[in-house]
Amino acid sequence: MKKFLAFAMSVFMTGALFAEDAAPAADAKTEDKLLPLVTMEQAFARSLQRRHALATAIQETNKKLKEAAEGDNAALLKNRNDLVREFAKQTTYMDVIFGLAGERVYEYNPVNSTIYLKVGNVNETFGRAVKARDNLGAKIKELNEKIEAEQDAAKKEALEKEREPIVKQYALIVNALFNIYQVHPERNYHFDVATRTLYLKTSDEEIAQLKTQLEELKKKQEAEKK
Repeated sequence: MKKFLAFAMSVFMTGALFAEDAAPAADAKTEDKLLPLVTMEQAFARSLQRRHALATAIQETNKKLKEAAEGDNAALLKNRNDLVREFAKQTTYMDVIFGLAGERVYEYNPVNSTIYLKVGNVNETFGRAVKARDNLGAKIKELNEKIEAEQDAAKKEALEKEREPIVKQYALIVNALFNIYQVHPERNYHFDVATRTLYLKTSDEEIAQLKTQLEELKKKQEAEKK
């Protein structure tokens, strides 16, 4: 949650505005405000930039390793290994969200005689990932209920083994959605198809909390500059 609040605070810092949701407020804590998080284009561009920055950092670190003396490269090696892990993670998350999802649609450009493998537009890739997450979540819930009701030990164990890979795949999609769109499974969102903008459903109470935390962060940053 701290990581999510840190991201939401960054939205304040970029000057994002709040919009009124169409749903009526039932009480003071009703999520009747919409906080714009990111457009689909921004999400893809940021992911691509992050991956490119990591690739560049790896290349630069490898260059430093070649130039460094053997006894002085321990820190560089650790940094390079950390960067490689982050690059692999970012690549995996992008494959999960922007991958082909088992579909093969080809397009041909007669001008340059190039064949393209179509991934989908930005709305389709987002919707596809959310749908996959929800389907896996429903399957896990179904298996949990069966495991809970099953009295036979062998059958229960078989169901648990069936659940394991589904839980791992669910966790991967959840992490990918958070990495690229900052979508958390325990939060509610609104997606405007027309503007391709993702909004966080929030409340006056949380807005006040975020503003307070942002003010504290600014004070801390100003104090560190002095």
